[in-house]
Amino acid sequence: MSENTRSVVDELLKRITAGDIEGAVKLFAHDAVWEIPGDPAIVPWVGRRTVENIPEFFETISAHTDRELFDIERMVVDGPNAVLIGRARVVVRSTGKVIDTPFAIDIVVDHEGRISRYYMFEDSWQVAQAMIG
Repeated sequence: MSENTRSVVDELLKRITAGDIEGAVKLFAHDAVWEIPGDPAIVPWVGRRTVENIPEFFETISAHTDRELFDIERMVVDGPNAVLIGRARVVVRSTGKVIDTPFAIDIVVDHEGRISRYYMFEDSWQVAQAMIG
């Protein structure tokens, strides 16, 4: 299962990097959960989403920020579970503030080879402060 999990996550990253969001969404189970904790009233791209709403995440974050860095430093895979550890840096367009945060992404791949869970953890306080200005 670990090899399958790694290949699914590698494919997800490849598609996202290439801007193939539609292709990335196809890797998710129909009832998958996508969540980035935070207050969507302050940070419009965070919160819980259904699979149908995943493209909205990419549209929203792209409309509000300019990405400077999204670096995955390591991936740990254990059976159906993968954890990505990295650092992201974006500039918030409306405030000019920089968000520079470590992150962890918890991904679960189900027995059919589909992503059933995508949770991203980051410094949500720093993200909110950058949005507020």
